Amino acid sequence: MFDPSKAVVIANPMARHGFVGDNWPALSEQIRAALGPVDLQLTASRGDGLRIGREAIANGVRTIISFGGDGTHSEIVDSIMESGVNEEVTLGILHAGTGGDFRKMIPGADELASACAVIREKPGVPTDVGWVQYVHDEGHTESRFFINISSMGMGGLVDRIVGASPSKSGGKAKYFKAVLRAQMKYKPARIRLRVDGKDEGEHDISNLCVCNGRWAGGGMMFAPEARVADGLFDVILLRATSTLRGLPVMLGLYKGTHVRSAVVSSYRGKHVEVEVLANTAWMDIDGEAPGVGPAEFRIYDRALRVIGIGPEFV
Repeated sequence: MFDPSKAVVIANPMARHGFVGDNWPALSEQIRAALGPVDLQLTASRGDGLRIGREAIANGVRTIISFGGDGTHSEIVDSIMESGVNEEVTLGILHAGTGGDFRKMIPGADELASACAVIREKPGVPTDVGWVQYVHDEGHTESRFFINISSMGMGGLVDRIVGASPSKSGGKAKYFKAVLRAQMKYKPARIRLRVDGKDEGEHDISNLCVCNGRWAGGGMMFAPEARVADGLFDVILLRATSTLRGLPVMLGLYKGTHVRSAVVSSYRGKHVEVEVLANTAWMDIDGEAPGVGPAEFRIYDRALRVIGIGPEFV
């Protein structure tokens, strides 16, 4: 049962182009009316979700509610997993992001009022969590946890274009425009892929997606069969190809039909290793772009409870 005395809401004021910060008095009042006297915390910069989450857990909080986009949710997941008491902590999701893809697996999470009702009334569902090690933009090796999807290739370049864009268009439109721009700049990375120790060969990729969830990039269904509590990643490899051949694949991403294409391969496994042989494989981790490949991925089976995940995604 939800206990507001042991809960904190961590909100990103920059989410949805500053909507959360601009409307914080009204939003905070609505949240407390729905959830009770929960602690409310605003992040001030990237990394604050991680810091506030750590401090809250150390102070006895056992329900952390993330109010923002997938990047905010991911930081908070990182804080929970690093705490060492992750199986005691429950994550709630309030959506206010540009893409907002992870919440698609939580029925009722689209609007603030219904999302609060989900947190108040629904149970925490044991959910897998991904871990990735990669090369940070500053050159050092870094690792972190993720909850939804991490990719290598053009996806991280798309993130950078989205992040630099002043446009206030919706998530789907913004990401679609960024994909078109990225295609003109991206030089296909050549990688060697290993899944659970098996060498799956060398490939020139547009993207390699290591998926816990199904959607990313503002509604692209990269992994239409992914489940968040099966103990396995769905690994989707999209080979580099001509614009003419690639356009149907890109359009198919919104319906999940891209997996039928000859330029797409799918794998499943717990441990994924990616060696970069040529060009840059830009990293995307839950919608953030912190670095490049090579990379290694591992799954943590049912390591975190997330409130309200729909049974069809488990």
